[in-house]
Amino acid sequence: MAQSPGVRYSQGKKEMGDSLKFPWEYPVPDNKFWHDISFSAARNFLQNFSPEELDQLPIDPESPLEKRTKIELLARLLGELLEKREAEAVPKTYYDAYFVGWDRLWLAVYTMQDELGDPDAERTLRMLCDRRKDKTNLSHQHTLAALLLNRGKYAEAEEMEKEVKTWLDDRLGMESPQALSARRIITQALWKQGLSRRSEADEAISELMRIIDGMTGGRFAVYQEEERKMTKQMVHTLREESSV
Repeated sequence: MAQSPGVRYSQGKKEMGDSLKFPWEYPVPDNKFWHDISFSAARNFLQNFSPEELDQLPIDPESPLEKRTKIELLARLLGELLEKREAEAVPKTYYDAYFVGWDRLWLAVYTMQDELGDPDAERTLRMLCDRRKDKTNLSHQHTLAALLLNRGKYAEAEEMEKEVKTWLDDRLGMESPQALSARRIITQALWKQGLSRRSEADEAISELMRIIDGMTGGRFAVYQEEERKMTKQMVHTLREESSV
């Protein structure tokens, strides 16, 4: 994979200032191959490879391939990497030899499954939740709640994400992109459970907007406008769906 002339970060920006210190930021190549692949999918794939391994990948930065074909390629490369890592770990399993790498690689596998609409995506993510070594780490539950929401399992998504929201508030702060994302998941889960939960959803929306308005000048200020945009779009979509 040839070097890219530039990179982009989580909001599509080429410069993130001090926000580059946040562990979720990652330089994704800014070229034709990666341009229509989400930041999270690209990051979750790329961070599994060393610079030397990345240089050897059969990825053409000017590739005209359709997005699905590219995702299928990334999924295949991850499968090959998983086999390689397992072989290198013998006589141990990769899980036992290097859990952090195992967890990161399987998260990337899940990401591609989700992008492809693979029904095994939920099973993979639940496996990651079940096999995590630090049972206090709820990052995979956060991802699982979003998946459950998208699959119409609203009550389960709500209950799971309430616990995640508290964890994220304590760990990163309620103004963090992750904690705001948790609130959006809960809001949508409430709204989609019907009119009986609509007032709770409205309260959650008001709380979201208050938190976002308070981000000005704070630690996560660089994300403020994007968070406001995503929240307004969420509200618009929910109300539009309700009017149909």
